[in-house]
Amino acid sequence: MRIAVTGGTGYLGAHSVRALLAAGHQVKLLTLPHEVGSRVVTELSALGQVDVLAGDVRAEETITELLRDVDAVLHAAGVVGTSERQAALMWEINAHATETVLTRAVEAGLDPVVSVSSYSALFPPPDGVISADTPTAAGRSAYGRTKGYADRVARRLQAAGAPVVVTYPSSVVGPPFHTEAGVTERGWAPILRAGVAPSVRGGMQMVDVRDVAEVHERLMRPGRGPHRYVCGGHLLTFDEMIDALEAGLGRRVRRVRLSPATLRTFGRFADAAGRFLPLTDGLSYEAAWLLTSATPTDDRVTTTDLGVTWRDPRETIAESVRYQSAHRGGQQLGDPRA
Repeated sequence: MRIAVTGGTGYLGAHSVRALLAAGHQVKLLTLPHEVGSRVVTELSALGQVDVLAGDVRAEETITELLRDVDAVLHAAGVVGTSERQAALMWEINAHATETVLTRAVEAGLDPVVSVSSYSALFPPPDGVISADTPTAAGRSAYGRTKGYADRVARRLQAAGAPVVVTYPSSVVGPPFHTEAGVTERGWAPILRAGVAPSVRGGMQMVDVRDVAEVHERLMRPGRGPHRYVCGGHLLTFDEMIDALEAGLGRRVRRVRLSPATLRTFGRFADAAGRFLPLTDGLSYEAAWLLTSATPTDDRVTTTDLGVTWRDPRETIAESVRYQSAHRGGQQLGDPRA
């Protein structure tokens, strides 16, 4: 198939393009103009047929050209993070650009139309478990609200019978493919630098970036109709995540006990300060709430329909830490907004 891809120069997007090319698909890759000659585009182009289109996903004329002469679309463009200082940009890209891409792709008769969402769009679930049937949540942050807006758009199209497929990755981890690290790993960067971590009761669903990329490749089969797939992976306690970081570092990380309430208070402070100050990714009230809630996912629809299995994220985290230590400062940064 010939597949249009947005966000293919971002962390998850680059892995997804890599998986599409490995399966023999052709890719029409939207990039920002300054990314045309970037390392990630060069490396992806070496793997198969990649036609690069320079433009902005927010521009109508760019979307028109992107969707011309293709069979399907993988819409992975998005602003990922916890900073409220990017709220306006999140609304432009995560919400309104997504609405335009999905609507125009359906009107063009593409099949499938795959939209990469987040399990943040479904948190908190009314029954305590995030699944493909979980309703869209209101969201407690700009990121959660904008992903929720896009999810409601996708579900309206699905209700009308359009072949829109939505994926809901959890906290995605793993070595990057010539891009910057994912937001989860940027969030634990201060722990790696300081050698000190909080120890808090709670946990997080984590999934290997390569597994989510495999899901996106397996979705590229026309005629299957609308679907929703949660890509939750495995639930790790916070201490298990720190154990994995230690395994990757090869040394101990000192732990400081915090109560869940204290962590959520720090999250509220980060939300307020983040409107004015450039804080590290990963700390927000919504993230602290999700972490201390240790909300599980039900991935049975995904694993059954698509025949995928999830890697152990503890091994992935350790591998990623070792990779980042070996390549620190040597990455070509991709931009997920294209």
